[in-house]
Amino acid sequence: MLLLLASCEEQISWDLKPGNTASVFVDGIITDELKSQTITIAKPVTNINLTAEPVSGATVLVSTDELVYTFRESPTTPGTYISDIPFAGIAGKTYSLLITDKNRTYSAKSLLATAKTFNFLKYELNSDDGKYRITSVAKSYDPINPAMYEIQLDWSTAPGYENAHPDSCKAKLYYYTLPTIDVSEVFAPGLEKVKFPKGTIITERRYSLTNEHAAFVRTLLLETTWQGGFFNTATANVPTNLSEGGVGFFGACGLVEMVENVK
Repeated sequence: MLLLLASCEEQISWDLKPGNTASVFVDGIITDELKSQTITIAKPVTNINLTAEPVSGATVLVSTDELVYTFRESPTTPGTYISDIPFAGIAGKTYSLLITDKNRTYSAKSLLATAKTFNFLKYELNSDDGKYRITSVAKSYDPINPAMYEIQLDWSTAPGYENAHPDSCKAKLYYYTLPTIDVSEVFAPGLEKVKFPKGTIITERRYSLTNEHAAFVRTLLLETTWQGGFFNTATANVPTNLSEGGVGFFGACGLVEMVENVK
């Protein structure tokens, strides 16, 4: 049997042809904050280490059944489009995105999920080095109220860090509450624990997600953060609410923000 198996080994070179790739990648969330809303458009990349090429010169509109908002490209950040006027999204309203780029049109729709209050994250002091670390941020499973949590840590004004470069004194973390439980999530690879000193300003923002948006986030996590653990999944395309030729996701979220100073 060993001789038979050894005799069947043969090196083969596959002539693989690249499949059809999307034309644009869209990343944008309309929130219920009164602000200039932003949408980013770029070209998809074929390698994780490549830098995405921004899509410039596109026409970007966001509308409801009553109003239309025009987005203009930022003069300093190519591919980032900013609403002409500040506006706040309204819970329960459906927002439609329309992008025109070089005679191609892409569209998407998203219902703005209602904002919900939450309990602020928990953290504790590590006696070994005198720094704090986050111990819990919301529960990871909720079949009714999916959400994304954005945690911003800023210790640039904390005692002893006044002269440090501000960018070296900041961190941004994301946590998710999803309506599903995946074994890949339970046994996901470990993540770096961010430590921060006394005087750190913690900003926690909760974005309410629709079920469609939560499904996009779940699949994205399966392809990235949750890969490399004990139970990997077969790779697959990440779902999108963009029309044909577009990838990414256009969302609309209710937002609640809480701020605390570590004392």
